[in-house]
Amino acid sequence: MATLRFDTRVEQDPDRVWTVLTDVRTIPDWFPAVLEARFDGEYRHLRTPEGTLKALVVTKNDELRRFQYRFVEGLPSPIEYHLGTIDVLPDGDGSRVVYSQEILPQNLAPIVERAVGEGIAGIARYFAARP
Repeated sequence: MATLRFDTRVEQDPDRVWTVLTDVRTIPDWFPAVLEARFDGEYRHLRTPEGTLKALVVTKNDELRRFQYRFVEGLPSPIEYHLGTIDVLPDGDGSRVVYSQEILPQNLAPIVERAVGEGIAGIARYFAARP
């Protein structure tokens, strides 16, 4: 299994960061590969230049500020297992965002690594532009 972890620090209150990152409508504002996003009550549907990804929402814990999802459709190879986790943690007078991925088969890791790397950089840019 491939396991990836990225993090960034932003100069924003953790509750504000949490609100933005868990609002499906804002995903295209901070995740460069996503053109459009919607939530149907169970799944997030993310439109990218390559097609649509479907992700089951597994956890949305407001107290822990932890969000988890599983891609179930849309990656270019059958997905055996996937779990994405976003944690928003207090860090001094700002927040630390930790974005982790677990994925099988391992040959999907470079695709996910590139996309999530761009996503964590997008989070830093989004909050830097909105003091």
